[in-house]
Amino acid sequence: MDTSALLALLYPDDAHNERASRLLGEAVAEGSVVVTGTVETELAADPTFETRADLNAFLSDTGIQTVTPAPETRFLAGERFRTYIDRRGPELQCPACGHEATYDCPECGREIRSRQRLAADFTIGAHAEREADRLLTFDAGVYETYFEVEIQTVAE
Repeated sequence: MDTSALLALLYPDDAHNERASRLLGEAVAEGSVVVTGTVETELAADPTFETRADLNAFLSDTGIQTVTPAPETRFLAGERFRTYIDRRGPELQCPACGHEATYDCPECGREIRSRQRLAADFTIGAHAEREADRLLTFDAGVYETYFEVEIQTVAE
């Protein structure tokens, strides 16, 4: 699972909470559910978790285990991140569908650019491709572009 899918679980009023809960339940019933340390780090930044014990309780209650990707997986993540950097143009990319577009600043007219993706996204994707059966995420577009992995999207 990536962080975006887990964040939907944290907030009962989130529009995607019910689907995220159902997909997590199905995944737990079919086997283990894992996240990388990167996802755990991103979760720790959410104000829901005031202490390490709070985060541990959430992971335990949901049946999620934290794993460290193998060295080969981490290298694959770096290779795919390099591909992303080489391909990246001035466009911003939609995380849901992958559509790319450019935008100009309404104040000065200069093109707005963003790096958008971090190496962490590629660690999550490489781990899903090499060491997991599927990936639960909101960001289907980027993962489908760079990884050969079954995607289950939390967004309907």
